[in-house]
Amino acid sequence: MKQVIVILALVALATGALAGDPIKQTDPVDYTFDTPSRIQLTGALSEDSPIWHRWRPNDYQAVSVDCMLPMEYEYSVDPAYDFYCFEVSDTEPVEFVVDDAEFDTVVYIYCDPFDPALPTENAVIFDDDDGDGLQSAIQLSDNVTLQPGNEYWFVICSYWEGQYGTYSVMTSDNVALCGGVANEASDWSSIKGLFD
Repeated sequence: MKQVIVILALVALATGALAGDPIKQTDPVDYTFDTPSRIQLTGALSEDSPIWHRWRPNDYQAVSVDCMLPMEYEYSVDPAYDFYCFEVSDTEPVEFVVDDAEFDTVVYIYCDPFDPALPTENAVIFDDDDGDGLQSAIQLSDNVTLQPGNEYWFVICSYWEGQYGTYSVMTSDNVALCGGVANEASDWSSIKGLFD
């Protein structure tokens, strides 16, 4: 009996389609999506992640879009970190907001080249706790305006040595990755080779 019902249903569908009565009409609107679009960076820091000896500026609100942010205060810990190469599509401010993390985060933007062995060079901005709770956020109101055609680096690390876990970062819609994540290299020449 079930076979007969299925066969009758198929015949009815075919008859409707042949009679010019489509089951579903095609949407005539052409959709386009802005490129690049908002992206979400996700990853995890672990005992296998590289570590770096990080610095920060004395002025937590300082921004240097000319890549000369003075990194004057040396942290005494060597946390794990990840970093991403990115580009911008316009000169509007960028945004990198940690929307979830299992550890206390710190974030940076560096101009190219970024060398984790030279953390005081080419810095644009640093943020510790401008996000939710102990999370970091480089917000539109920070007015970090970068140049299209140039490469930049977003760095996320833990506040303390030995802090690990997953993280998620939402960017503004004018940010696009230019090569992916570099998280296993320890010197600039090997890092740069990942993106050539």
